[in-house]
Amino acid sequence: MSQLQFLDIIKETLPHFDAGNPSDLIKAEKILKIHQKTNPDLQLNDIENFIAFYKDNGNKYGIILKDENLQKILKNEDFKIDSSQNNIFSQPSSLRDDFGNDYAENIHNYIQLNIKNNDWGNLRIFYKNYFPIINFENKDGLINTITTRNNLIRGILPHPEQYNLLLNQYRHSVDPDFYALQSDIDSAYFNEEIMDINNDLAEYQHTDQFNKVYLGKIFVALSRFDAYTEELRGLLIKNSKIGAKWANLDMTVTLKKKDNTPKYAEKDYGKTAEWILLTIFFSLVGLGIIFLHFRLENNNFWYVTISELLLFLLLNKRLNGHYEENSESKGDTSTRRKLKKWAFKFLFLQIYIIILAICLAIFLGIIALAFASSGIGLGGIIFIIWVIRAIVKRK
Repeated sequence: MSQLQFLDIIKETLPHFDAGNPSDLIKAEKILKIHQKTNPDLQLNDIENFIAFYKDNGNKYGIILKDENLQKILKNEDFKIDSSQNNIFSQPSSLRDDFGNDYAENIHNYIQLNIKNNDWGNLRIFYKNYFPIINFENKDGLINTITTRNNLIRGILPHPEQYNLLLNQYRHSVDPDFYALQSDIDSAYFNEEIMDINNDLAEYQHTDQFNKVYLGKIFVALSRFDAYTEELRGLLIKNSKIGAKWANLDMTVTLKKKDNTPKYAEKDYGKTAEWILLTIFFSLVGLGIIFLHFRLENNNFWYVTISELLLFLLLNKRLNGHYEENSESKGDTSTRRKLKKWAFKFLFLQIYIIILAICLAIFLGIIALAFASSGIGLGGIIFIIWVIRAIVKRK
């Protein structure tokens, strides 16, 4: 429970509570201990810490706490900063430093909440208006978090197949406020990291236009960083103009060949259930192989086995196209998931083999009919099939 929540409880009974008055502190302690009996959120240790804090500080932070933004932060609320409420800069630097240290946990929680929400714009407003009360530990933690996210962007760029993550899990990569915040904090410190992202974008720009849309969005957002060096400032401006052209490409146009392959979404049954199902599946496959080995002659068995293997290799890309990963499975390289995907592709391969066998049987049947017929001939049969196909297609 936050200090302001303690104060709210106290002021219900003692509306004119004065933290600088020892008598009021004694009354406040009694009020809180009475409430503790009916409120499980009130811990004795927290009450003692609250009273000790005000014995040491009294009304030291009374003026600062008139700031409505800080009141909400100390209550751990999720809200948008109203910069017009700020009264921090009018206070002595020593008082601001002490406040930042005494309420470091609440400030840390608010920073992390905005990071979790990907609300870099609000975090930027908070930083610009309240940086004097962000102590060294909180600032250092924020810098480390941003560096980690910069590295996440660099880790995605070599892998075009993962670019969709840039607009989902890694939305900060295309958020101009994310990069502007870095120059607000310390443009000299982040200058090299931004240069690295810019260089990576240049290195991986030789891709199809569909992927360039993602790179273009990053280039545009990156230009909001107020670079420490003239060299980087010029590069960002130049590349943002190129990026704007890429970002405006219509991603729905056939920049990338449309994939008409039917997809079957992967389902998550849980690790234990999937291991049981995989054990049953591969046991049945093993029994099937043993059955074929005894049923077919040795040469025929190996013909079938090698044919299946060759078909699997030839159709592997298409089989992968049928398998639509869910968001939780992306990046999962566990043996269980690899076996799960292989089992799916193996089953789909059997469907292809059945279709291929049917087509082959029809083809051989037509040839047999052509040789058996004395009047129509092979050309006549092909002509009849072509006419039927044209009629069906027109309908």
